[in-house]
Amino acid sequence: MFALSKRLTDAFSLRFARAVRETYREDEAYASTPLGRLALYAFLLLLLLLPLLLGPYPMYVATLVAIGALSALGLHLLVGGAGQISLGHAAFMGVGAYAASHLTGPLAPLGILLGGGIAAFLGLLLGLPSLRIKGVYLAIATLAFQFLADYVFKTWEAVTGGIRGRTLPPPEVLGLVLDTPEKLWYLVLLFALPLFFYGKRLLMTRAGRAFRAVRDNDLSARVAGVDLTRTKLLAFALSAFYAGVAGGLLAGLYKAVTPEYFPLSVSIQYLAMVIVGGAGTVLGAVLGAFFVLLIPEVLNSFVGALGPEYAAQLAAWRNVVFGGLILLFLVLEPLGLVGLWGRVRDYFRTWPLPY
Repeated sequence: MFALSKRLTDAFSLRFARAVRETYREDEAYASTPLGRLALYAFLLLLLLLPLLLGPYPMYVATLVAIGALSALGLHLLVGGAGQISLGHAAFMGVGAYAASHLTGPLAPLGILLGGGIAAFLGLLLGLPSLRIKGVYLAIATLAFQFLADYVFKTWEAVTGGIRGRTLPPPEVLGLVLDTPEKLWYLVLLFALPLFFYGKRLLMTRAGRAFRAVRDNDLSARVAGVDLTRTKLLAFALSAFYAGVAGGLLAGLYKAVTPEYFPLSVSIQYLAMVIVGGAGTVLGAVLGAFFVLLIPEVLNSFVGALGPEYAAQLAAWRNVVFGGLILLFLVLEPLGLVGLWGRVRDYFRTWPLPY
């Protein structure tokens, strides 16, 4: 009886348990079990059908969160993956948005890619100081880039439109005008899904292990044979590319680009997504974007439901409540939402056993 029970348990584990890996290819797979693949296909189908299930405003919020998660993933690769701090993420989003604003209509997808490419080139240049400095000094260097980009956005009127910004027509794909969030959702998926799959695969490959080695101890990584120059510059370029693409998509959602969309506070907001979500994971980028972008919308709805006589008084307390929620969450869950999800997942994996 014991032998039969052991064989059945081992067979179940090999077929369904996600923790069992027999080859490196399985270790790098997105879903290495039948249940995992089924969940992945169901999730992708849900994303495709989401515009049919939600109304206009929820779909707008969902599109905004998806774009924010894509940009947050870029910062996750840099901060959580390679351990390089950045306070200029919003500047890269602005570069992508302004570049995309010059190729609109049927050329909008090309403009989004162009914005990502220009942002990646600037990220490569910004990554050069990371070869000499790190920590708070690197943060100050990226902060200087944020201020410089903000100045350029406001003064280079021939390209950016100055303080007034630029107004964009809705994007077009194959003759279809994407003038609503429901239609734009599919353009967001067209860019977001490949980039999310690439980001997840990157963290599981040799390059991703090099990122984590540099994050943990760059001196030890160099002794182990990791090329610090290539690894750090690649991390900055990838992070900036993700931000540039997200900025171009955000411009298509807003149908306008102004310097007020990309201030320092947005860079800090995305850094909060990294911390709250859980640094260095793709799931952390998604969960962090949900928390940081969705909670203010919920608070806005709550304040609006109380009536106009209370809205003015409570609007100032909205940011206080939001900041308090972040601090409370970090105190109770230092590993972020990914740590909380990991504990819940492990509990149901071992249920009904107590360990």
